[in-house]
Amino acid sequence: MTAEEGDHSEQSRLLSSAADGQDSSYSACSEPGDRAAQPGEGGPPAPLSREQRLLLACLCAGSLLGGCLVALMIPFFPVEAARRGVSETVTGAVFSCFAATQLLTYPAVGRAVPLLGVTRSYSAGLLLAALSTAAFGLLPLIADTTAFIAACFVTRAVEAVATCFINTASLTVVAHRFPGRTNTAIGTIETMTGVGVSLGPAVGGGLYRLAGYGLPFYALGGLLAAAAAVTGALMPSVAPPERRAGPLWPLVRALITTGEAWLCCLVLLAVSMNWTAIDPGIGPYVLSAVGVSPSELGLFFLGATGTFCVFSLAWGRLHDRVRNTYLLVTPCLLGAAGGLLLMAPSPLLPLPPSRWLLGVGMTLKELCQGGAYIPIFSRLLMACTRGGLDSSVHTQAFVSSAFWTVFSVGNVVGPTVGGALIDRWSFPVLTTALAGFSVLAAAASGAQALRIQLALSREPVVVRETEAPP
Repeated sequence: MTAEEGDHSEQSRLLSSAADGQDSSYSACSEPGDRAAQPGEGGPPAPLSREQRLLLACLCAGSLLGGCLVALMIPFFPVEAARRGVSETVTGAVFSCFAATQLLTYPAVGRAVPLLGVTRSYSAGLLLAALSTAAFGLLPLIADTTAFIAACFVTRAVEAVATCFINTASLTVVAHRFPGRTNTAIGTIETMTGVGVSLGPAVGGGLYRLAGYGLPFYALGGLLAAAAAVTGALMPSVAPPERRAGPLWPLVRALITTGEAWLCCLVLLAVSMNWTAIDPGIGPYVLSAVGVSPSELGLFFLGATGTFCVFSLAWGRLHDRVRNTYLLVTPCLLGAAGGLLLMAPSPLLPLPPSRWLLGVGMTLKELCQGGAYIPIFSRLLMACTRGGLDSSVHTQAFVSSAFWTVFSVGNVVGPTVGGALIDRWSFPVLTTALAGFSVLAAAASGAQALRIQLALSREPVVVRETEAPP
């Protein structure tokens, strides 16, 4: 371990020990990182070091390409699959197997990352993504349709495993190397992910029209391979590989016996379902209700996703500067619920469907989703450390994998539940149900915000020497 790594580890240990000595209500109020960096206790966090900036640049590059990977084939793969006689149901399953594979893989990856090494896992994930993405471009060479479908599932599943390593290692780096700036780092990374998701379909569709099926995959695979090489050469070491994983049950016990951890999972589940549950039905609904074509709907999504990207960094910085982040999470969940109610609009509102309601609802939802989503990882990590875990890489990788596992549950359950509600009732009923779930999460978040605020109000007021009256 390098001297700098030892300093970070010692700082985390001392902070954890100090928190253990306080009243539990007070420790629940504290954000991760240097206490001197809290508002009213020494000003804003210190500027990023050169090493932190280099780490963040590597993470942003991987997030940008990872976002492209998720959405690259949306415009043209269904067309190519239909030419091979593949049904829409099977085509949809190829897309959904990505999230299902992630759900099954994240717990194992959380155990593997400390053993392989954090930065090594990140670069390996990029390389595996590069190889599997390029391989996807070769699949049309398979003549038999059944073999083609099977190869699509296998290749897409390998891509999902690669993103599990990238995402888990990324949050582990953030937790280990950005004390006091966790939310800012996550906001920056999520901005790049959103840009990638927005650009992926446009770039993929353009390259497909230019040179056919293979070029989008070859181009992205080449960029991922270059990113793997660059990060492997330039990315600073985060922590040396561990020799053994250690027992799993203490990690799980700290997660499932901490009330705030359950709250974080509830908020995360609501946010992830809000993102994915509308996918099966929004296209047909807006086409029949307000005449929005698929290409026009893409512009609506681009504008809404752009809003998320623009404000993610601001949300991260804001959350790093407040002690009671639930004061922001709660209204953001309510705002996301409001956006969902406006989109269709809800049967509870006496409003006819319209294009401007659709645009306002989608934009409001994306704006507020970022404010609710970005601080959840840092709060979940804090909840687990207060539950008895240390601030080691093992803990950080475990919490990272738990975070992404819960997110994947929403990605898998959301479209399934969404499709069922649309088949049974209608798309407006689905958005109303999602809004209700967000309000439920907001109520739980509001209760936590009130508890923390009451604890803060009981703290003694500390007057710094430079501010003491003459």
